[in-house]
Amino acid sequence: MKVELVSYDEAWPKEFEREQAHLLSLLRPWLHGTIEHVGSTSVPGISAKPIIDIMVGVRSLNESIDAIETLRTHGYSTHK
Repeated sequence: MKVELVSYDEAWPKEFEREQAHLLSLLRPWLHGTIEHVGSTSVPGISAKPIIDIMVGVRSLNESIDAIETLRTHGYSTHK
């Protein structure tokens, strides 16, 4: 698989903030902790894959099965 890096985009922090708000509305029942912008797009000024990586804090993976299904039905992909 070929990975393409692009120059830093000043819009990435705002894109994350929009996604963060949307995720908060979807995941409030399961949320424990914060929703964080992680990965290369979260580092100002560096080249990155143009994909906003997000980490969501939950109490436990077992308790979050319904949250994962909610994410998938709204078009998100999830990784363990």
